[in-house]
Amino acid sequence: MANGNSPRCSVSMAEKLKCRLTMLNLHHAGVPLKWGACADSIRKNPGKPWIALKAGFQFEVYNMETRSQLATHKTNFPVIFWTWLSADVLAFVSDVAVYHWHISEGSGWPQKIFSRHQRLRYCEVVNYIADDSLRWLALVGLFRNYEEEVQGVVQLYSTDSHLSQPIDAHAVAFTNYKFNGNARTSTLLCIASRGPACKGKVHMVELGPPPKGNGALASYSEALKFLPLPAKYDFPVAIEISNKHRLVYIVTKFGHLFLCELETGMFLCQVQMCPDIVFATTLNQENQCLTGISRNGQVLSVEVRCERMVKYVQNVLKKPKIAARMQTYISR
Repeated sequence: MANGNSPRCSVSMAEKLKCRLTMLNLHHAGVPLKWGACADSIRKNPGKPWIALKAGFQFEVYNMETRSQLATHKTNFPVIFWTWLSADVLAFVSDVAVYHWHISEGSGWPQKIFSRHQRLRYCEVVNYIADDSLRWLALVGLFRNYEEEVQGVVQLYSTDSHLSQPIDAHAVAFTNYKFNGNARTSTLLCIASRGPACKGKVHMVELGPPPKGNGALASYSEALKFLPLPAKYDFPVAIEISNKHRLVYIVTKFGHLFLCELETGMFLCQVQMCPDIVFATTLNQENQCLTGISRNGQVLSVEVRCERMVKYVQNVLKKPKIAARMQTYISR
């Protein structure tokens, strides 16, 4: 029998991880880029023509345009979740800690940033995000309670104070936002959760310390009501923020969409995007439409008719101040 370090075992693993990469440019029609690789998962860089490949403990980063290798590293621990945190930083999450690998700086080794909170010990890590400055980090984990309901825990970490805070939530998002009356933009954390029965909540928290010239840190919360069925198993899976329209999109696992105002967190409306499970979403920055993919492969696109939304807020919700504020956003 071959041991784990034998050539026979290594060849078998390499054969198992062989794949063919195909890259499509959705903005410019042309011949797709194709080449062979050895990987079990791939991550596309959000801002540069780079891709990162993972093959067991081995990680490699390539420039797609030049087809040259930029960096390579082999971890000495299993990576259970990994993602591009920014255009220059690749993040690894292990069973006990979170690491950052700065590709552009030529760093040969991922650096440990913080240890995972004990409340995430038995969670499945589903997301890891940061604000634009990388000063605020959020690790998201999910677990099932004794009633088979999915609960969420978010570990919020400050790189300035080197402190963590666990938060009961299913989905989070960061954004830079300038509140009315403030002189400067600040970092805003949006939190979405579902509690007992059909009760949910969206919470907007301005992270401190406040920039010079701004007022006191803002904090708003608004109730979200899930439908009776399948509310027991439904929960928020993603938050997308449109700074242009000052809107917050909260998407649930079973295809429901909650729309809230960014300034106050006020709940505006609820619709069902699709009858199937939604597993991926993003905001199209060009047209501010919400794009998603369902489990059956359906591509979803949600566009807010801003003029109709203003009339709805004015005439149905009876919120003239919010309607007037929204009108100024869409008129710019």
